Amino acid sequence: MNILFVASEAVPFAKTGGLADVAGILPRIMAKTETVSLFIPDYQTESIERTAALIVDRFLVKIGKRNFPAMIKRKNVGKNFFIFFVTQDLFFSRKFLYGDSSGDYLDNFYRFLFFQLAIVEFVKRNKMSFDIVQLNDWQTALIPLFLKLQAVEPELKRAITFLTIHNLGYQGVFDSFYFKEIGLPDYLFSPEYLEFYGGINFLKGGIVFADHLLTVSPTYAKEIMTPEMGFGLDGLLKRYAFKLSGILNGVDYSLWDPRRDPLIFRRYSPASLSRKKKNKIRIFEEFGISYDARRPLVVVITRLAVQKGIELLFEAFSELMKEDLFLMILGTGDRIFEEKLKKLAASFKIKMKFFNFFDEKMAHRLEAAADILLMPSLYEPCGLNQMYSLKYGTVPVVRATGGLDDTVEDFDKITRTGTGFKFREIDRNCFLSAVYRALELYPDKENWETIQRNGMSADFSWDRAAGEYVTLYKKMLAQE
Repeated sequence: MNILFVASEAVPFAKTGGLADVAGILPRIMAKTETVSLFIPDYQTESIERTAALIVDRFLVKIGKRNFPAMIKRKNVGKNFFIFFVTQDLFFSRKFLYGDSSGDYLDNFYRFLFFQLAIVEFVKRNKMSFDIVQLNDWQTALIPLFLKLQAVEPELKRAITFLTIHNLGYQGVFDSFYFKEIGLPDYLFSPEYLEFYGGINFLKGGIVFADHLLTVSPTYAKEIMTPEMGFGLDGLLKRYAFKLSGILNGVDYSLWDPRRDPLIFRRYSPASLSRKKKNKIRIFEEFGISYDARRPLVVVITRLAVQKGIELLFEAFSELMKEDLFLMILGTGDRIFEEKLKKLAASFKIKMKFFNFFDEKMAHRLEAAADILLMPSLYEPCGLNQMYSLKYGTVPVVRATGGLDDTVEDFDKITRTGTGFKFREIDRNCFLSAVYRALELYPDKENWETIQRNGMSADFSWDRAAGEYVTLYKKMLAQE
């Protein structure tokens, strides 16, 4: 198969979130058996600037009454993997990808409309053809519409388009004024197509015109069809439920595996699980905390945002602090949450530590040292920290939503199956009940090691995820 893969960010070139991991790793793995061309913007990042890419085309992109110069660079990575950078300094030569501390960039409409139009124009000019067009989030969601309306090669028009929704909370909604800038027929500015409460919605266009819709976990595919998690698009998604499914994201085990992790103090495996506690002892010593093997280390590694259930954590905080545990929180985000955690950490010095920064090394060290991870997200399309924790023998306590529900199995003491503890309702008492179940099991060394090993043996690799994508692609092609 020949696959066109388009994303607004990808590791190692540019990253703000999980989308970058998907776009950087998934195409690379699929290229082991298929031919893959990855397109991303040419941002001003060190990784991109260090990449030796060849200029392969220059042309103009018309938006409204203006023409913007576009340049395409290509980097060949192996026999079947090609990375294309869409260059336009006015739009992409900036410090940040989507916005700064003041908010989203005011010209994001033009930036990502240009990105999409440039890709379609380049493909047309070079008479490229693909079997599959894999798109990701609102920044790429109009491409199926452009391919259907524009005069592209018949082979490209027959390509099957997939749109993966990584987080429905971000849709690319803009004022209706901008519709004329796209150059589309007037009938498309209607509730059936791009119009959304008086504005235009890029993601909505993708939902309507893509041949197949994906989410980053099976449960999230169901949740976004509900009013609670549909962000105004639940009705539309129900209408197109026949083409909606979910494939769980993967984990890069070359980076996240305690057997070979260079960032942790003592490496370990399921067969040498006793070594894990060395990491806990070391981090307690480093921060002057009295170590007691009977006291579990509970961690929260998160972006401090409402979505992550931080308010639920605050509601349960006083009860948590009554338990014989030590709490470490690593993260940045909403300033109000940061200030509140600083005050709590000052008040509970002997039971809590707040690291108000995000550092990859510290995240690895906490995963290796911790006994329990708390992840009470209000919604979580996929989630990664719970999968990291499973691999590191750190037992997750999660809300049963999205990818958290798909990756964590409630522990059953009788059958000795399961990998963590789940709760369903967004409720302080339900959250605490799940935490108490974990704390109750912790002193039971035999069962605790069982739940740890269960989690460490789970496979959430990108090889698995890539296999599911390729299988779905082939299935859809066979139906043509």
